[in-house]
Amino acid sequence: MSYARSRLWLGISGVGMIVMLSLACLLMQLPPVFLPTNVNWGFSDPLALMAVFCSLVSLMLPLDLMGGYILPKRAGRGTAALRVFAVDWARGVAVQASFFVLAGIVLLASGRTFGLVGASIAVSLLCLLLVSLQLRIGLLAGTLERLEQLCIADGERVEAAIQLISTLGWRRRRLVLLSHRDEGFTGGVVGLPGRERIVVPAAHVKRLSTDELAASIARRVEAIEDGSRTRGLIVAFAWVLIGFNLSAMLPGSGVTSVAELGMTCLGFTLWTFLGLLLLPSVSRQAVTAIDSKVVARGVPSDCLARSVSKLDKQQDDEPERPRLIETIFHPVPSVTRRRDSGPPTTPIAWHVARMTLFLSWACMGILVRAVHCNVGRPDLWVMYPTD
Repeated sequence: MSYARSRLWLGISGVGMIVMLSLACLLMQLPPVFLPTNVNWGFSDPLALMAVFCSLVSLMLPLDLMGGYILPKRAGRGTAALRVFAVDWARGVAVQASFFVLAGIVLLASGRTFGLVGASIAVSLLCLLLVSLQLRIGLLAGTLERLEQLCIADGERVEAAIQLISTLGWRRRRLVLLSHRDEGFTGGVVGLPGRERIVVPAAHVKRLSTDELAASIARRVEAIEDGSRTRGLIVAFAWVLIGFNLSAMLPGSGVTSVAELGMTCLGFTLWTFLGLLLLPSVSRQAVTAIDSKVVARGVPSDCLARSVSKLDKQQDDEPERPRLIETIFHPVPSVTRRRDSGPPTTPIAWHVARMTLFLSWACMGILVRAVHCNVGRPDLWVMYPTD
């Protein structure tokens, strides 16, 4: 079995297990049995929230070990020792646990004071915080580090790529260069609309030629300028907020006790799973539309194809996959399908499927690091792989 297909089956197993357990716990109304039901503050509230997250960590540990260490080692992609993996994993878990417990306390405080409306406002503010601090959270959770200086050859390549993009009519954007341990790290676009920064992995600078690097960066600049990145954030934000409210209205759910919040999170897990099935189609549409737009603006199609092919090799190295598998599980089309994409269309919502997972941190979403692209890979828990 290929590395890509092994990761896919691991993701299917992990997501399926969590969804089935969540559904069973929801139907049997288990949170009120094990979690505090009081609506007044006490030491039991943060302790219960930490206990819930520790249970999630225990549940995910075998999957994380398989996805972050065993499978990459077997495929010749992992070079870090088990001890190094364990340290990196523990760091990512600690950052995520801290945010989840903080989010739980904020939701309880706002829910007890202002009800579901207050909790919804809290979710909105937490989502804005996540978007604005995505880069910083990524630096804390993974092995990512800023590169303030590059070697002369790499620096010249980056500057030449920026100049090439500028000659084709795109505005210069602020780039953030990051070193990373996971070769599947792709960077992306971070920051609130109007304050975007483009994250470029160090591996891209070294492995891509100047024109290929320019094509890769131009796609992200285009996603900002045509508004599809902003639309992706809006759709992701709306999906999370609607799902949280619907989940809080389920029998036994709510926002005034840890037990109610636990029931809400179980319902939200099922809503997130629905998003995993529906939103990838929107993401794929934006990918192929942006490919067409950058080619129309002057990026050579063969240059874009080489760039896409090289970056695919850094990730799952699966240039072609069955249409059914791609439709259900992959928000980024295969290399072959991107080459064969049809006439230009308007991109709807770029990177929305995986941005929804990241914003699910605001609701303590338990599927956020169980999907095939990032299970066991702390570098990808905050900045999910993109196109």
